[in-house]
Amino acid sequence: MGTSAIPVILTFALLLVAWQVVFASNRDLVRAKAWGELSRRLIPFAAIAVMAASAPLVQNPQVWWLPYAWLLAFGVVLVVANFVSMPLDERRATRAFRTGDYAGAAALYRRLVERRPLARYWAFLGAALGAAERHEEGVDASTKAVEIDPKYGLAYYNRALILRRLGRKSRATKDLKRALEADLPRRFRTAARRALEES
Repeated sequence: MGTSAIPVILTFALLLVAWQVVFASNRDLVRAKAWGELSRRLIPFAAIAVMAASAPLVQNPQVWWLPYAWLLAFGVVLVVANFVSMPLDERRATRAFRTGDYAGAAALYRRLVERRPLARYWAFLGAALGAAERHEEGVDASTKAVEIDPKYGLAYYNRALILRRLGRKSRATKDLKRALEADLPRRFRTAARRALEES
């Protein structure tokens, strides 16, 4: 095995990591059998796979500019792939939530659940409603997410945060424990553990 194998090994390692990231953050879509949504989220992964497969074609080019053109082309493809991998309303709702426009985020997430009633959209709607201090509606939306996908830990976590604001600490503690038993991203898992320690 020579030095020419190193880029191939690194490429496959990159693909493996990319696949793990995509799959880990979208297990709820697999459980919901939302294949269209999942395939949309896989577009950047597919672009990376095509890029990796075509890399050997430009390693020893006949013309000097071919590797640069290849890099530029795939740079554009990856940016576009990342952009189209998430529905526009979800992108807008996420941006609204992150900038503190919780009412706007809730309206956009409501449109998403009307079109595609996935647990993730109900959980996001619950979080936006809770942040907008529409607590009971937030609890209801999070509960709907739990009913759709009992393994979606973010729904329990969001509902627990709202319940704590409402002073329902014992029920919030139960939800935090359920969130830790369910499919919950690492950063929320850490936050849930911390919240349980504080209770």
